[in-house]
Amino acid sequence: MPRSRSSCAGESVPPRGDERHVIELTIFRTGGVEIGASSFVPGATDQKTFAPVWSALLRTPEGNVLFDTGLHPVHIERPEATFGPGSLKVVMAKDDAVVSRLAALGVRTDDVTIVVNSHLHFDHAGNNGAFPKATFIVQGDHLAFAKGKPNFPGVYWDIPELTYMPVTGRVRVATGVEVVPTPGHAPGHQSLVVDLPETGRVVLCGDAAFTRENLARGEIRAPDEAAAKNSLALIRSLVGDDLDRVFTSHDAASWARWRHAPETYR
Repeated sequence: MPRSRSSCAGESVPPRGDERHVIELTIFRTGGVEIGASSFVPGATDQKTFAPVWSALLRTPEGNVLFDTGLHPVHIERPEATFGPGSLKVVMAKDDAVVSRLAALGVRTDDVTIVVNSHLHFDHAGNNGAFPKATFIVQGDHLAFAKGKPNFPGVYWDIPELTYMPVTGRVRVATGVEVVPTPGHAPGHQSLVVDLPETGRVVLCGDAAFTRENLARGEIRAPDEAAAKNSLALIRSLVGDDLDRVFTSHDAASWARWRHAPETYR
């Protein structure tokens, strides 16, 4: 069992430092999956499409914060390693591993002080084990829900050496960085609201929105579609309906428009 300590809604994690904003945000790909578009958007075709998987590094006054850890490098040689033959196919190059991506930015795994997992699916928490010195921020109800579930393989995240901080509700993670519950895709799913000094507010939404179309239509495939639609509405409200300020999880068209490492958002 991983170690854990708790935090309540509104509590700062870690204790408050100065009030400068996030210094910069860097987004980088950690692989991708081949999946039918209908898995994301109601009414879409089943034609296979490439869906990028990505992580983000936030450099803050309190230290480096990583949003999601991406796919485990076992998938480089074995694309169907997690769920077996005939399952979701992973597309992953050697350089896509999150450790390699961070190294290219001059960041070691031990330099990451906080990891925020939107949720614990294998494409968002696949490399949690690479960060034994970090504190992992996860909604408490999600952590409880994911334990023992076959579609949340614990081999990637339920590791004794890791320290999880279960939180409840909206919680400040660092200066200008706040987690916000966005359930629907999974109980306790969370998104990350980031206030940048030049760009302004952006939302890293995890699987609360797979694509820009989800946000534009207000519709999404989800186990709890009512909660998911409410989460889409919340995300839109956080950015004043400016969808260019939302980083969706698996949208190839949006990915092509974003800045990628080594470019940054400030």
